[in-house]
Amino acid sequence: MSGSWSLSQTTFAELDWKMLQGRPGLGFYRLIAQVDLTTHGKQVGEEVAVTNIGGELWIRGKGNQEHFLGYLRRQGTEFPLTTYRHISKGNISLEIELDARRIEALEQIRLGGDLSFRMNLYGVASGGREKSSQEVQATLQYRANQSTWAEILEQMGYRQTMLLEIPVPGDEVSPQLQEAVKHLQTAQTHMLRGHFRDAVGACRDVVESLSITLSDEKDQLPEAIQSWFKDTRSMDKKERLRIVRRALKVLTHPARHADEVSASIEWGPTDARTVILMAAALLQIAAEEKQS
Repeated sequence: MSGSWSLSQTTFAELDWKMLQGRPGLGFYRLIAQVDLTTHGKQVGEEVAVTNIGGELWIRGKGNQEHFLGYLRRQGTEFPLTTYRHISKGNISLEIELDARRIEALEQIRLGGDLSFRMNLYGVASGGREKSSQEVQATLQYRANQSTWAEILEQMGYRQTMLLEIPVPGDEVSPQLQEAVKHLQTAQTHMLRGHFRDAVGACRDVVESLSITLSDEKDQLPEAIQSWFKDTRSMDKKERLRIVRRALKVLTHPARHADEVSASIEWGPTDARTVILMAAALLQIAAEEKQS
């Protein structure tokens, strides 16, 4: 949807949001909006100049609820945008910096669908016949479908370093899970300090705590699965990782088949996020093993 700027109730510029692009940064990602600008011709002495150009960016996903994403700033030098004697065309580029947390939040509301952006583009216009000065605003919209958004993520370089955050459950979800949360935090602390063996050991405590909370030991595993865990004490790391990969194949198997059992299983965002984290971790381990 296009918009316009007016000074003293006289329109002097037409605005149209034509393009949305991504750019990589150091530790962040940049989203760039390009707005095409057509200024009306003004007589000498009646020119209009616009300064302090910026914007607010809002976004709407699959749930159709609008969310405030942040403020846009104009790229390049802050020279005034001015009208000329004849109709003139140009463009304005504005950018917003996004970190991994914001992009993940976008993916949460996108849910595999499209994204609708709304920009409030503003500035201060001065001049005209009355030589007045006032704030001008225009509302512009841009829709990024699935393929467009995927291309923007590629331009950012985001897909080359997949960062998925894990929400930590609070007491309101399950007080029993807080023990596992503490072990996970301990694992992270060890990881940051370079104590990798202790980090892995703390993750073992996480799984043990979850097993107790969820009463895993009360239910007998099928005989075929029990065979995986025989003589585990004598297994090396390579054999243990093979069991993990097989277990992940069992978990994801129904998503690739359409039998009666598979069709009855529903998959949601949390399932997808969890499986991606597991698969990404196993992929990284496999890559390092191939390089060594």
